[in-house]
Amino acid sequence: MLCVSCNLNIQEGIYNENFTEIFLKTLLPLVVLIPLILLYNHSKVRNSLGDTEKPKLLKAPVIAYSLLIGIGMGGFVDGIVLHQLLQWHQMLSNQLAPVTLEAKSINMFWDGVFEAVTWILTLAGIILMWLSRKRTDLDLSNKIFIGGLIAGWGIFNVMDSANHFIFRYHNVRDNVPNPEAWNIGFLIMAILMVLIGWGIMRMNTRRT
Repeated sequence: MLCVSCNLNIQEGIYNENFTEIFLKTLLPLVVLIPLILLYNHSKVRNSLGDTEKPKLLKAPVIAYSLLIGIGMGGFVDGIVLHQLLQWHQMLSNQLAPVTLEAKSINMFWDGVFEAVTWILTLAGIILMWLSRKRTDLDLSNKIFIGGLIAGWGIFNVMDSANHFIFRYHNVRDNVPNPEAWNIGFLIMAILMVLIGWGIMRMNTRRT
């Protein structure tokens, strides 16, 4: 039977000497929670010390939660489309080619850890957005929100490029003559998404 709880070969393939290292590297995207939550909270302190007569509507909280949701949704697109539907790669497919059912199951486990991380990031963004629902000091601009989603998606793809160039866990497409070209193209697209998203946010008209 090919399941983690009942197949010893799969368990040994997951819970080996590399488990802690892979697990911690998979959790790395969660690091973005810290600066974005600080950005969200710092804006409230700054506003309370500012001009009490005509305070400017704050953009930082909207940017923070839209980026988090964008990062999480970008991870879901990667996991659902590239890992599952197109099956271009899996989490460890450059190190453990999923050519057997056991190798496929091991990759599927790490895909699950990866998607759990993206779920946490998305949930964090939704919670911050929910906490903002009664605030009247926010610049609730469509451009800030949409730009943040696009930029967040790009940020996720930039972070995922660490798996392509640094950790070498997988390529954008494994089983192609020149996977490095796909990795470079993916990174260029990611940077463009960050720039486009940032540009859309900057297009927002300042309001007071």
